[in-house]
Amino acid sequence: MLIHKTIKNTSLYLLQIAISGILMLIMLPIISQNLPSSEFGQFILAQVYTAIAVGVANFGMLISYERNFFIFEKSSKNSAKLISSAVIFVTFNLTVLLVVVYLFQSDISDLILSSSAHNNMLIIVLIGTIASSLSQYYLTFLKNSGLAKSYVRYMITNSVINFTVAIIFITQSNFGSMSLAYAWVVSNSILFILLFLTLGRKLSASFDSGMLKEMLKISLPLTPRVFFGFMNTQLDKILLGFIGSSSLVGIYYMGQNFAMIIFQFMTGLDKVFQPTVYRKLFANSHIKNPNEINNFILPFFYISIFVALIVVIFSREFISLFLSNEYQEATPVIIILSIYYASLFFQKITGIQLIYAKKTHVITLLMFVGITINVLLNIPFIMRWGIVGAAWATSISGVIVTIAFYLTAQRHVRILWQWKPVFSIYGIFLVATIFSIIDYSFPLNLEVSLMIKVLIILIYIKLGHILSFFSLSEIKRLIYIKNKF
Repeated sequence: MLIHKTIKNTSLYLLQIAISGILMLIMLPIISQNLPSSEFGQFILAQVYTAIAVGVANFGMLISYERNFFIFEKSSKNSAKLISSAVIFVTFNLTVLLVVVYLFQSDISDLILSSSAHNNMLIIVLIGTIASSLSQYYLTFLKNSGLAKSYVRYMITNSVINFTVAIIFITQSNFGSMSLAYAWVVSNSILFILLFLTLGRKLSASFDSGMLKEMLKISLPLTPRVFFGFMNTQLDKILLGFIGSSSLVGIYYMGQNFAMIIFQFMTGLDKVFQPTVYRKLFANSHIKNPNEINNFILPFFYISIFVALIVVIFSREFISLFLSNEYQEATPVIIILSIYYASLFFQKITGIQLIYAKKTHVITLLMFVGITINVLLNIPFIMRWGIVGAAWATSISGVIVTIAFYLTAQRHVRILWQWKPVFSIYGIFLVATIFSIIDYSFPLNLEVSLMIKVLIILIYIKLGHILSFFSLSEIKRLIYIKNKF
């Protein structure tokens, strides 16, 4: 029964990722045809800076809330107190942030955005980011409670609203990049209001200072980590904006957003495996049965890297077919950043290990090391190779940090991994990546290129059969459950 529920929830989360991904793939070509890369880059920079500010203002509370959720999940009263305490605390912080930015928005905008950016872009994007941030607490509640159907329904609604508003404004108005800002604030505000009104009936608002203090003990050491984490993931775009231009940011983000399909897919899967891994750790499964967590995680890993493989192999075709000439340089960015996003799967697991062990200060230290490496690589790489240099610097530093996270996490909470299948899966992915780089730099005959790509995919699928990750019985069971749903 548990396996059936896991597969059902997985299929639901993947359905949401697929729908959101399709809408994104439809919207990117429309953006490329209607918005200059410089205007698109301004919106992206506004998102980057507001995400960093909002992330810091959360003080790592979302992570500590998710961890402590499993302590109180059997008591609806205490569960309500926990989420209410977290949301009230974060809402106060974000309100202060909003007031400060509102008072000094002109100066801040001139400092971090292009002088040609719309005056109200920063504050509008900030409001949308705040709404998105507060929504994450209720979405985390749904995810950890196993309410995948509700979670997916809200997320699809959010994606559809954002897509609809953005397309209408981009094609039917002269708002320019503000079309994306308006779509961002409208969709996230509606999402938060729906979640608050719906779950408010079940999670009656109440504040418990004791619970908040316990969460702060975990979250406060994570605050620098949150800052470093955001900086580490957004540093490439920030430095491109300073060293280069908003136009480079726009082109780079086009490639990054397509490559990010990999991470979004992983995030869809971790809605299923993350709560289960936490429960297995609290049940001491990693001690009683050292192989249990590995056996549970590896199929998710295989599927995640399969998506990375597809993204890498067909990156050039996507850019050539759907984006305007101004954005064609995004192809190598997709290929290179796919290496980075493929490595993030293990950071999702090692993060759980360290948070479970209450070693949040270690996470902060590692993130600081990561951002230092990222800065040291990005500046010379961007100056020498532009957006391609930014992609390589981000990927190299990301892989180094992933290895450091793994080695550190294993010292505190040991999970026994089967490395032979892991290296086999990664090996085929790296072959696909190398081939894609060669095929982009020295284009092969179309038929020959397609044959090699199909061969790589077939080899990967065969590996899945050998490792029993892609068995016919599992596919039939998945189809049965989805149809039943």
